[in-house]
Amino acid sequence: MKKFYAFAAAAICALAANAQNGAPLYATGAGPAFDPAWAPESPAQFEYANGEYTLKLEGLTQFKISTAMGDWDTFNGGALCVEGGAKLESGVEATLVAGDANIATAGSATYTVTISGDLTKIKAVADGEVNTKFPDVYVRGDMNGWGVDDAWKMEVVTPEKVFKLTVPEPIAVGTGFKFADDAWNDVNCGGDGNAIDADVETQVFNGGNPANITLTEEFEGTIFLNLDLDGEQYVVFATDENSTPDWGMSGVANVDTDNNVAPKYFNLQGVQVANPENGLYIVVKGDKASKVLVK
Repeated sequence: MKKFYAFAAAAICALAANAQNGAPLYATGAGPAFDPAWAPESPAQFEYANGEYTLKLEGLTQFKISTAMGDWDTFNGGALCVEGGAKLESGVEATLVAGDANIATAGSATYTVTISGDLTKIKAVADGEVNTKFPDVYVRGDMNGWGVDDAWKMEVVTPEKVFKLTVPEPIAVGTGFKFADDAWNDVNCGGDGNAIDADVETQVFNGGNPANITLTEEFEGTIFLNLDLDGEQYVVFATDENSTPDWGMSGVANVDTDNNVAPKYFNLQGVQVANPENGLYIVVKGDKASKVLVK
């Protein structure tokens, strides 16, 4: 009798441990992979066979997976994300953990996403070339209905890193906004929930659906965004030239913007060069940047 109970208990534990195997698993996200996009109440569903889940997704860049569908609270309650927030490289297996952060790929492509039956491992294999082109970045928020508005499109200052925008109209106190691309794919950059002061370097956060940014006072001036997707992100809401950041690749400092300021040279990868020679460089002087050919 004791052996029977022991066997029964072991069987129950085994069933509990493998309960997810074959149970529904859902995905929603951005881009052509999902129609509609970011719809937790009508997500795509993985197929289950031979101990693993599989789903092929076109133009995949960012998505979320969950064992539950419904409103966002329900979906996020069963969500899983990549441990450490790393991007999925094609063909490289990553570890899944509980969490509702977005899952990002290394670039847009058609991927076959495979997840182990116990929901501990994920792998995305690209079918063809992965498009890693950096997207346009916009200020999107209450001031423009959270849409893509060319008046709020940020200008590239250094390749794939520093962006700026002189705001077309003042941003009022309490206005919520983020920095994002047109599909909220690679760029979804927000704050930590605290209002930001002007003329102060402040860290912001890309990915994982951060809080909306708000300001402590009405702002009229130029926004500078240091958007290092492989590192940390910072913003400065500069009200005059004395608070213009000089970022390059080595941090932030206030600079004198008169004509006596020495120019700084960067190669096309954004790395500062002390003694440029024989090539095309980006020259930054004050808050202005231009390309020059050095011979």
